[in-house]
Amino acid sequence: MRSPLVLVVLALVADVSLGQVFGKGKCPTVSVQQSFDIQKYIGNWYEIQRFYVGFEDNTKCTEANYQLKEDGHIRVDNKCISLKDDGKVIEAIGDGYVPDKTQPAKLEVKFAEGAPYGNYWILDTDNANYTLIYSCKDVLGLTHVEFCWILSRERTLASETKEKLYQKLSGFGVKTDNFLTTEQTDC
Repeated sequence: MRSPLVLVVLALVADVSLGQVFGKGKCPTVSVQQSFDIQKYIGNWYEIQRFYVGFEDNTKCTEANYQLKEDGHIRVDNKCISLKDDGKVIEAIGDGYVPDKTQPAKLEVKFAEGAPYGNYWILDTDNANYTLIYSCKDVLGLTHVEFCWILSRERTLASETKEKLYQKLSGFGVKTDNFLTTEQTDC
């Protein structure tokens, strides 16, 4: 019979296994956007770069649409095109909300009924052109799993803007060499 600690470790690893950018130690301390207005943030965004996550493997033309719901939550509609299933559109509908109204840039999002909410922290956005999203989960204080996305209102983003966002992340100790570029052509 396995010890309870082994079962807990296995459950935590299974829970974060779709996010495959692991780091040593605890999650880095990051700061979110101080002046954040969800009303200006809603609408369409296109994924420019991301850290590797299994659920986005072999995809292109990834985009997100955020809409306010009557209950104050946010409808998250993510779409992409599969590169291995003859261009099939893959869609994931999620639910997001702000748990602490004093920190509106710290959202929580989930994509499956019964699944726990995960961090969706907006580190930087101008609402009109770009947004930098970060999420991290500690695993027993020994390691952590990071998610990070750079989105744009257009299918491209100026290299100067990306560099500015890289500098912000580097200042928090987040490794920007984990970024992968999302193909946004022939969408």
